[in-house]
Amino acid sequence: MTIEGRNEFGDTCRKEVRIDKSWKGLFDGDIGFSIDDGKKIMAALQIAVVSHEAETYSLFRRVCPDCHTFRPVKGYTTRKIRTVFGTVEVRNPRWMLCRDCHPGMVAAFAPLNEICPDRATPELIELTARLGSMMPYRQAAKLGEFLPIEHPETYVTVRKRTIRIGERLDEQIAKEERRARAQRHDRSQLEMQLPGDRRKEFVISIDTAHVRSADPNSARNFELVVARCGRGGRGDVGGRYLVTSNTDQAAIRDRALHALQQEGYCGFGNVTVISDGAEILKRLPRAMPKPTAHIIDWFHIAMKIQPMQQIADHIVRSQSDPFEVLPTIDRDIRAVKWRLWHGRVDGAIRDLEQFLARLKDSQRDGEFSIARLYSLASQLIHSNRGAIVNYGKRYRAGLRVASALAESAVNSLVGKRMVKKQQMRCSPHGAHMLMQVRTAEINGELRDRLRAPFRQPEPNVPPLFKPKPPLLRAA
Repeated sequence: MTIEGRNEFGDTCRKEVRIDKSWKGLFDGDIGFSIDDGKKIMAALQIAVVSHEAETYSLFRRVCPDCHTFRPVKGYTTRKIRTVFGTVEVRNPRWMLCRDCHPGMVAAFAPLNEICPDRATPELIELTARLGSMMPYRQAAKLGEFLPIEHPETYVTVRKRTIRIGERLDEQIAKEERRARAQRHDRSQLEMQLPGDRRKEFVISIDTAHVRSADPNSARNFELVVARCGRGGRGDVGGRYLVTSNTDQAAIRDRALHALQQEGYCGFGNVTVISDGAEILKRLPRAMPKPTAHIIDWFHIAMKIQPMQQIADHIVRSQSDPFEVLPTIDRDIRAVKWRLWHGRVDGAIRDLEQFLARLKDSQRDGEFSIARLYSLASQLIHSNRGAIVNYGKRYRAGLRVASALAESAVNSLVGKRMVKKQQMRCSPHGAHMLMQVRTAEINGELRDRLRAPFRQPEPNVPPLFKPKPPLLRAA
């Protein structure tokens, strides 16, 4: 096979590839190109293309952009560029700065450092980072099974590339957060107040995930804050994912506002935070712009009442002497749950307080069941009283009453990669950067963020010493 092409200068370039096929191979099922044949063809084509592009760009950068003369040659070396179709070794020249345009300055630069600073193409870095965020690093390093890579990637390389991409994504998000924070007071939410419109409400479903720490001197586990920010009610699209290892109040707020901004939030509007009532998550509603409502997930409310119901049923079934003063304890707890769901929040809390008073009067030493029941009822009232709303009314309106989106986000982002079948120890920094890559991939914006320009085509010359064209013409 002969690959032929014409470059920008009119020269014809040819590359020959030889693939052996035999008649006997047909009886063994060897029909058409095999995977190894495809690797060989793509590797040869990649060598021809990369070598031509590197040579053309090096020749283009040798011309001084000011006086349009050739720059002096410092020397020639070789450089290996890793691509998704193999490693290509190209000629890497070094050009001196123009002596006429930059008198007194002796410096050299390699033009290939401008287009390939990491000695690997952005596509290969993106591919390894994407695989590293979805599977263990050792499995993601096995790119040679389906790509023509002579020397397979090591898991250390995959891990470093994933962390580096995560740092780059984190810097981009931090810049966007600072820019949005500076314009926060100049924004206004422009929306039509339509009755019954579920998309008026911006919902943040937030939860925490526990990851095993790799530092032996720190705590055994550390927390990651996982959330899903969007708008709409039950059955609508959940919105964008976000993960952060920084549990500071301002950091969680800035991340949540950045995610909401991508969903159309402009600084004002109805925001609802749904959580399981953890203390670390109660910081977010207090820092968010007003009006912001905090709602305890109904599933966790029901799970708090469930053990109370079981203890009450046990007390009624026992019918021993100490419990005869509470003959309707099981029906009282069922009534509290019914009132909470159907919106009679004040009545439910009042009945529960009266129920606690009766329990306190009837409690005796050694009665573990009543003591445990009193403890559970006290926690339900005092720790979550301000976040209990009319769940029945929200449900009938089609709004969200549970943090199922956050639970699924914890499972899909953190659980599958770092906790369940792929148990691993991480540092807070490494886990944060890994989750940034995984979050960007699930949000569908990884490639767009990595394709943003990050190189300067001009050499690193101080602007003060760079002459201007009018002065050159005058000289």
